Amino acid sequence: MIEEARRSLANLVGERRQYVGRAAGLIWVGFGALRVVTGHNGRTREIAEYALHLQCPWRLLDGDEVVTGSYDVHQPRPGWSGDDDFDWDVQGANRFDARARKLTAYLAEESVVVTAADVTAWCDLTISFSDGLRLDALRTGSVRHEEWRFFRPYRDDEQVVVFQAPENA
Repeated sequence: MIEEARRSLANLVGERRQYVGRAAGLIWVGFGALRVVTGHNGRTREIAEYALHLQCPWRLLDGDEVVTGSYDVHQPRPGWSGDDDFDWDVQGANRFDARARKLTAYLAEESVVVTAADVTAWCDLTISFSDGLRLDALRTGSVRHEEWRFFRPYRDDEQVVVFQAPENA
């Protein structure tokens, strides 16, 4: 599985990072050219050629500084006064949503591409970008639970799905 993941992720090198967002606790990152697709509801939307879904601990680093990470999804957005109830799952309510909005706006103006992608023997994932940022996804579960997934949306291509580390890891 590790070699399959490495081969698939090699397709990302040279591809543009397009956007980042979330649905509940699942984080998505889009890479490659944007294309218009028709969703299951019949409406059209623009999506990137490649998608990475993260359901494990992850972090986006700028050198030694954490730009955002999985814990930010459960933290109030900057400027939250505490006067109302904090519900992390409401879009725009948490720290990650605020950072994701800024990152996506930045990516709309800057052509940031993948310079390297690797998977360790433990199925941890590292993706490096031309702007110096690095995305790390850390497989931490010992039971069968989806950690991360890499695929081409709306295609019948194979998907790389990491549930747990191989037995020999």
